[in-house]
Amino acid sequence: MPDVQLSGHELSLLRGLIGAEPVPGQPLASVSILERIDALVPCDVLGSGYVDMTGLVTSTIESHASSDGRRTVVADLDMHEQHDGPFYLGVMHWRLHPMQAEACGVPLSPRGDSLAVGFRNGTAHVVQYWFVRESGRFARRELAILDLLGPVLQRLARERPTPRLPRTLTVSERRVLNDVAAGLSNSEIAEGTCISIGTVRKHLENSYRKLGVNSRLAAIARMKGCDAPGLDLQERIERYA
Repeated sequence: MPDVQLSGHELSLLRGLIGAEPVPGQPLASVSILERIDALVPCDVLGSGYVDMTGLVTSTIESHASSDGRRTVVADLDMHEQHDGPFYLGVMHWRLHPMQAEACGVPLSPRGDSLAVGFRNGTAHVVQYWFVRESGRFARRELAILDLLGPVLQRLARERPTPRLPRTLTVSERRVLNDVAAGLSNSEIAEGTCISIGTVRKHLENSYRKLGVNSRLAAIARMKGCDAPGLDLQERIERYA
């Protein structure tokens, strides 16, 4: 990897990315993450997708450049689109691997360039980022910057999707449930949220009814347990240690 000298603005963007935290329950990059990446490595299309090993894409988010300099974000967090794949782990520079690009249905523009960067999400899913330019090639400096961002993107991609929860849950009910899942008692939740213990109980009663459960443990399993069984030992250590 060549030495990379970054400007003050680029260093600020890089620090922001390094300090970014995953969105709970969302393995795809947030809009702000995409904006920072695009500022470091400008693309016509920049996005990420969540896919299982059968090629079923369940969610994507893309940022598209427009002629007026603005960007349009298109997010589909509830899609079910089959893709033949395969979805590669690590960096795939499609221009350098035309046979793989053809097998994956990636169009190769004679004037443009495209990259894909993939990371495992548990044992059965992959989060893949893609970087597309309609004209112009990615310079060695930009590839080096993306190499620097690899660990950041990998960390963000490790977040697991949360189980689908009823939309009727209020913000207060979700907050109380999250505190319950964190192991707090009703009195601790009441003290931390400045509400009465009776109000905590009421929020829990309403939450149990909406979740279709009748106990604290069942609610925790509904909130957090659905994404835990697939974690391997290393992921459990990193997440819960």
